[in-house]
Amino acid sequence: MDFVKHHISPEESELISEKLRQELEDFDKPENEGESALKSKSSLRMHYEAQAQVIQNQIGDLETVRARLGLSARKMCQLLLVDPSAWTRWKKGENPPPHVWRALQWFMTIQEKIPGLTPQYFVGKDPAVVQENILAQFREVQLQSENLHQKNVDLEGKVKNLEGAVRANRVTAIIMGIATLILAAAFVKALRG
Repeated sequence: MDFVKHHISPEESELISEKLRQELEDFDKPENEGESALKSKSSLRMHYEAQAQVIQNQIGDLETVRARLGLSARKMCQLLLVDPSAWTRWKKGENPPPHVWRALQWFMTIQEKIPGLTPQYFVGKDPAVVQENILAQFREVQLQSENLHQKNVDLEGKVKNLEGAVRANRVTAIIMGIATLILAAAFVKALRG
C-alpha cells in the first residue's frame, strides 16, 4: 500500500466529520457532575487530531506499525523519542499526539520506498559511533582531495614542460626550414654556376 498517495475515502471522511461534530457537541458538557467543561481545543488542534485519525486508519494501530517496522516497544520509544511509559499509556487507550502518527507514517513510507531497509537504520546506532564514522569519512575525503590537488600540481608542471618543449620544437623547425632554404638556394646556385 502506498501511504503517500492514499486519499481519504468517503467513509473515512464521514468518520472524521462525525468525530469532530461529537467533540464540538461535547465541548460545553461537563464530564462529571462536579467538573467544569472540557478543556477547549483549538480548531488547529482538532484538525491535527483528525489528520492523525486518517493516518491511523491508513497504517494501522501502534502494535501493527511496530510489528511492520520490526522493532521492539523499547526501540519504538527510542525511535519516537518518548518515555516507555507513554507507549504503555498509548497501548492502553490514550491517544498518542498527532505528531507521533505523522512520524510513524514517515517511517513506514521510508521503509516502503527503500527496499531492504533494516530497523537498525532508524535506531540502534550510538551517536558517538555515528560521529566517528562521519569523521573517518571526512578524513578520507580530505585525503583524497589533497591527493587530487597534488596530482593537479604535478599535471600543471608537466603541461608547462610540454609547452616549453613545443616552443623549442617550433624554433627548431623554423631554423631547420631556414637552413633547408639556404642549402637549397646554394645548391641551385652551384648547379647554375
